[in-house]
Amino acid sequence: MASGRRTMVLPIEIIARGFDGKLLLALCARERGWDVLIGNMAVLIDMLPHLPPSVYFGNSARSLNAALFARLQALGHEVVVLDEEALVRQSDSIYLMKHEKDALKNVDLVLTWGADNTALWQDSDLLDGIPADPVGNPRIDMLRPQQRPFHEPEIGAIRERFGDYVLFNSNFATVKNVIRRSKPFRMASWVPGEEAAREVTGLLTHKRNLYERFQTLLPQVAAAIAPRHLVIRPHPTEDHAIWRELASALPNVSVIFEGSVVPWIAGARVLIHNGCTSAVEAAVEGTAVLTYRPVTSARYDNPLPNAVGTECFSDEALLEALARVLESEPPPLTESQQALLARHITFGDTGLCCDAIMEAIERRSIGQAREHRTPVGVWLKIYAENQRRRFKQRIKRFSSRGKARAAYRAHIFPGLTAEIANEKILRFQGTLSRFGGLRAREMRRDVLEIVG
Repeated sequence: MASGRRTMVLPIEIIARGFDGKLLLALCARERGWDVLIGNMAVLIDMLPHLPPSVYFGNSARSLNAALFARLQALGHEVVVLDEEALVRQSDSIYLMKHEKDALKNVDLVLTWGADNTALWQDSDLLDGIPADPVGNPRIDMLRPQQRPFHEPEIGAIRERFGDYVLFNSNFATVKNVIRRSKPFRMASWVPGEEAAREVTGLLTHKRNLYERFQTLLPQVAAAIAPRHLVIRPHPTEDHAIWRELASALPNVSVIFEGSVVPWIAGARVLIHNGCTSAVEAAVEGTAVLTYRPVTSARYDNPLPNAVGTECFSDEALLEALARVLESEPPPLTESQQALLARHITFGDTGLCCDAIMEAIERRSIGQAREHRTPVGVWLKIYAENQRRRFKQRIKRFSSRGKARAAYRAHIFPGLTAEIANEKILRFQGTLSRFGGLRAREMRRDVLEIVG
């Protein structure tokens, strides 16, 4: 990578959820002359002490990222938070409880899904002069009509396997996480202990009730739609065992976690969910959405995804709505649902969200080539911290929990090669008529550089 050039670092934690959109953003950045690295988050973080001053994209400013952002600033990097988690949230107050009071101290720009997300930050006391721009999100770009051909190979393969299917997306990692004893709901240190415990208990109780009701509902759904197939797609951080056990007794039910969720949504006749981001994606895509709400909570439900579908407050109501949807074309969104989406998501009338992201960054003069010399003592301290962390991780590999974490990491990030990326780049070139001559090359294992 050439010294003195603008450099962007795009970390990926879960390939199935984040890679396609981030790759599109990487291509837009390279098209504008940026050097771009994209790949495994842990590997990229280890590389950062050795990179020239770069722009690092964080997925949130929640408490676990505060120490990382401080190290990045000390090394001369700039931090942009692409606030992935604010679109689907409980109340604003609960969302802010997950952030330290100085969460944005070492952040240069917050990029939000839309006006509602921006207002959340502006109404808080956390911005302290840091700009927050409503630019949308690369995940929305992957749902645009012109991107349908990008997903067609996967959609065709899915339909060949399952035919005319119904999709259930679960999101119960807080109840049944793949990593046992993990903290499902982290509060910031400023939240009083009693209040934090009350919120955690309230959320978990509500989610457990829903989790149990879905286990009762799904066999009824499978029977009602037979011979159609029911595909259960668990959350990537969720323990899939309970769903596999349920499916083992039902011949027309499969538990599948493969690839991006977009082709699974696009290929389905209907999506069943409660509080899941995939409902928003389905609403944008045009797939019918049924929201199962046998128990409700004004404080712990996720309002946006629940409101963009047909809300069903009992098993009978859901089964009746499901029968109607399977007999006809999916109903269009109501005017109020369209207005709700517009308030939460900036779609961009004239271009991609990725283009709006790049325009916001450059308008704020972020990533301008600049000289930075990290004091030797500071650099050595950060390097030593990285080495200690890596050493501890190697030691933990031999424990049962360490082995579980290693299996989990392999599950959410099964590997990334230039071949995988370049096949997708060819699709982008075809669907968008852009990015000619750009390609990915492997810089190190699970990290790619966009060149051309």
